[in-house]
This record gives sequence, C-alpha cells and structure tokens, in this order.
Amino acid sequence: MLNQDLNKSPSTPTHSSHVFLAYQDFGKQKIKRLIQILRITQIALLLVSIITISLGRYGDAVVLLATGIFLLSVDWVIYKKRPLIGATIFLGTLTLMLSYLAWVGSGIRDNALLGYCGVLVFAAMLGNKRLLIILLSIMVTVLLLNAYVNEYGIYQNTIEPINLATGIITIIVLAVIGSAIWMLAHDYRAALEALARENERVKSAKNHIEHMVLHDPLTGLPNRIMAQNNFDSIFQKARERQQLLGLIFIDLDNLKPINDSLGHQAGDQILKEVALRLLSYTKKVDRVCRYGGDEFIVFMPDINSPDQVSQASLEILQLVSENYIYRNIEIFCTCSIGIALAPQDGEDLDTLIKKADIAMYHSKDSGRNSFRFFNPAINRNMLEHISLISGMRKALQDNQFSLHYQPKIDLHTNQVCGLEALLRWNHPDQGFIPPVTFIPLAESSGLIIQLGEWVITEACAQAKRWYDEGILQFAVAVNISSIQFKRGNIDAIVLGALATSGLPPQYLELELTESLLIEDSDRLATTLAHLRSEGVHLSIDDFGTGYSNLGYLKKFEVEALKIDQSFVRKMDDHSGDAAIVRAIIQMATSLGLKTIAEGVEDANTAALLRSLGCTQAQGYYWARPMPADEVKNFCLTER
Repeated sequence: MLNQDLNKSPSTPTHSSHVFLAYQDFGKQKIKRLIQILRITQIALLLVSIITISLGRYGDAVVLLATGIFLLSVDWVIYKKRPLIGATIFLGTLTLMLSYLAWVGSGIRDNALLGYCGVLVFAAMLGNKRLLIILLSIMVTVLLLNAYVNEYGIYQNTIEPINLATGIITIIVLAVIGSAIWMLAHDYRAALEALARENERVKSAKNHIEHMVLHDPLTGLPNRIMAQNNFDSIFQKARERQQLLGLIFIDLDNLKPINDSLGHQAGDQILKEVALRLLSYTKKVDRVCRYGGDEFIVFMPDINSPDQVSQASLEILQLVSENYIYRNIEIFCTCSIGIALAPQDGEDLDTLIKKADIAMYHSKDSGRNSFRFFNPAINRNMLEHISLISGMRKALQDNQFSLHYQPKIDLHTNQVCGLEALLRWNHPDQGFIPPVTFIPLAESSGLIIQLGEWVITEACAQAKRWYDEGILQFAVAVNISSIQFKRGNIDAIVLGALATSGLPPQYLELELTESLLIEDSDRLATTLAHLRSEGVHLSIDDFGTGYSNLGYLKKFEVEALKIDQSFVRKMDDHSGDAAIVRAIIQMATSLGLKTIAEGVEDANTAALLRSLGCTQAQGYYWARPMPADEVKNFCLTER
C-alpha cells in the first residue's frame, strides 16, 4: 500500500524502441521507393529508346535499352537485402549512361545532362554521403573533360536541332525526376511528422515522469522532493514579510489496524480521502504533501502567532477524524499532530520536520488525536529515550543485562515456594537503570522481543543448574510482555529454551498481564493450551489493575492470580484496598486458584494476608530481588 511500484510493464515500448521501429519503417520505405523509381526509370528508358529509334539514332537506343535491362540486376541485389549496393549500381549506371549520351550527343548542351540533377537528388535520398560525392565527382570530371576537348579542338560535339522529339525526351526526363522527388519528399515529410509525434510523446512522457518524481503516486500530492521546493518558496516569502511559517506534521493513529483487518485497499482509500480533505482545507496543492507512509505535512504561511497554527491544527484534527466509508463499512481514523515554527525552530525543512516529528510523538504519548508544539524539553526527553534504546541494543551484545530472583513465600509454611525472575540493567556509565525506565522503551521500540527471549533462555538455564544441585523444588516465574505474544511464536521460544536447557517444563511459570488476555483471546487460547499441555504453569500478573473478568480465568485455565502491590501496600490504611484484596482471594479460592500477594513489606501485612486466606506472597519483608549466586544460600537457610 505504502510503497506504490512505478515500474513499466515489460511490454511497454520505450523511447529507444519507438525510434528504432520508426527508423526500421523508414528504411523499408526507402527500399520500396528505390524499386518504384527503378521501375519508372526503366519505363522512361524504354519510351526514350522508342523515340530515338524513330529519329534513326540506333546506337543511342541500344545504350538505353541495354541500361534498362542491366538495371534488372538491382532487383536481385535488393532481394539479397543489400539496398545500398542496389542504389549504388542503379545511380552509377544512370550516371555512366547519361555521360555517354552527352559525350556522343550535344556535349554540355545535351538534354541528357538534365538527368544529372535527378541522379544527385536520388543519391542524397537513397544512398549516402560517399555515393553522392563519387557521383558528383564523376559528373564534374565528364563536364570538364568535354569542355576541354571542345575548347582545344580535340573533339567537337554537334549541337542537334531542337524538335518535338527532343522536347518529348526532355519532358520524360523531367517527369521521372519530378515524380521521384515527389515520392521521396512525401516520405521525408511523413518521417518528419512521425518524428514530431514521437517528440511530442517523449515530451509528454518526460512531463509524466517529472510529475511522478515530484508527486506521490497514490494520492497525487507533492512528495518529499516537491515539498522541499515548495518550502523554499513559501519560507522566502514569509521571511520577506517578517512572518512565521508553521509546519504541521500529521501522522494517522490507527491505519495499521485498518490495513490488517480490512486489507491494504482500505488503507489506500483512507490515505486518498485524507489527502482530499487536506487539499480542501489548504485550497492550494503546494501547501500539503504526503511525506511518506501515513504521514502528511501541511505548510501554514502568513502566520503572526502560534495561536493561528493551533486553530488550524484543531480544524485538521476534526477534518481527519470524520468517519470514512469503505464498502459500506464505517471506519474511524484519527491523527496525531506535531508542530514546528520557522524560523524559531529552524530555517530548513529537515530540521523543522525532525522537530515536528518529535512533537508528534509527544502527542501520541499524550493519548493521540491531539497536537503538540515542539519545545526543547521534549527534545531532551526524546534524545534520552533514543540514547537508552541504543544503549539497550549494545547492552544485549555486551551482556550488561542480568537476572535477579525474588523468592515467593508460602504463607502457611513460611518456606520458599517459588522464584520470580526480574530483569536488571547495570549500565557501564549510568549505573543501575530501573526496569520502570527501560522496559516501556523496550516495548515501544520492539527490543522487548529480543530481551524477552534472552530472559526466558537465561531463566531456564539458571533453573536447570539449581535443579541439578537439588535445590529447585518449585517453579521459576518469568514475566511475558503482550508484544511477545503478538509476535506469534512465544510457545516455540519457551519450548525451545526448555529443550536447550533440559529443564522439566513444570519448573517454569509464565506470568501474563490481564490486558493480554483481553486483546487476542482466540489465538492466545491456542498458544496457552499448547504450553499448558507441555506442563508449563500459567498465572496472571498484577491482577485487579486491568479488566478483571471471570470469563477469561475459566477460558485460559490459569493456576494463580498475583495481587498487585498497589492494593497490598495500602491494606491497613482503611482505604478500601483490603476489601479488594479479600474479594480477589475469595474469588480465586472459589475457582481453585492460588493467590500471590506482591509488595509485602512488614509482618502486619503478611499476617493480614494469611488471615484472608492468601496462599503465597513476596516482598521486601522476606527478601529483595537477589543475584543468582545468592539464591542457593537463601533457599537453604529458609528451609
């Protein structure tokens, strides 16, 4: 959808092929004309020979008839596809014949020399430059030699009297020359007309290519290259008038789900409709462009204050968010807008787009369907985020990540009944970076896929070592991001890690979020059923903070609910959280599920949870998350 191909069909003729075909056709036409002129000449030779016989000039008649017969050889040469040789034989023979007739006749006053003009015209049109020069040289030599011998009395030509026969012969010669020139001129006019049409087609194609280079093929809007040209012109005018230029960067919020659910044709239709709406708002095509994908830019010139850009952004938000109709389906699509102002935010398009893009992402982070102006504070935060994301990529390569493990305590026996693997990042320059800082960035950047796979692999490998040492009598829990499930191969990753490490599946527990269970229940049910059938334990993390629903508890057959620490820590301050915890425990008990309380920090909270029937807990009251090498001593001590 977002990448439209502009490649021509293999069968589409190019300019070079058009020229080649035209040249080929013109070559065939020249051969055709050569044959036609040859036939006319032979007929003319026959007529002139008849006239000369009537005048008693039998020698001239023999020469004329012999020439006409000899010219039949030209047909054989043309049949052999050697038209240039054929033209050379034809015109050379005529030249020699005309020269002979003039020499034995009236010399340079003989009407046979009229044929010289025709031969030169034919040579220029049917032959080539070399043939023309050779024939012209022969003619000049003959004329000079004839003049010389007459001048010095070596030979005297007899001037024949002019009569009706000589007039007819002259008319025949002129008729042959005239008809041949008319045919050749007609061909060249046709060739010039064809060339003119081809030039017009090339010009049209060039204009079309230039338009395609500067415009988006899907929407017809100016593209990035054209946007640069338009910006230079608009910004120069704004600078001359000492006014601001607003750059509104628009990104559609939910085009991908539309593509995924209805197909790319629906997405294309939305993009076209957005383009039309923006054009209807700006009224000028040079004020809007499709920057790429689902991103558009609108230029707002003649701005005196940022409030005008704010008002324009509000109107664009309203315009874009109006419903779309695709195949009788009503589609809702919104956008997020980032704004940069020139010259205060920059004086070149790339800088302004970069800053407007940063502001647009801030708009998305603020809930979407809104606009934000660029400010340096946003830029600093964005740069910090980019730096952390880049740092995470390097941290994966340099083994900067590690797993700490927090014990789970059985509230009835006070024994360790499980471990939760928690990811930690010790940056070489910044030191310890809290998970609450880098985990959201990992999810937004997609790095959570690689991080999550590393966590599962490392947790299984460490658990196998404890299993071999005989201290692992419970499952090690690993948190799974919803993004990992959306990728669609989490079961393969988990089972692959178990197989590689050799850890029995019953010693691994996956902690899922409530939002995940709501988002993709059908596909998730199949995946979880596969993992559960292999022996992997399942629990729901941070229960109570999402869309708590008894339906998915039954559907997915989880084994435990983890009560979020935000409820546990306020159980004794009469805030009502104790009632929520009690309700969760009672519900879990009735469904035969275990409950695990997070964030227990004192004995009173532990006692209260025990009295409410909670089965397990974890928190600083017993132990903070600890490195793997400390877990063994802790477990042996607690026993």
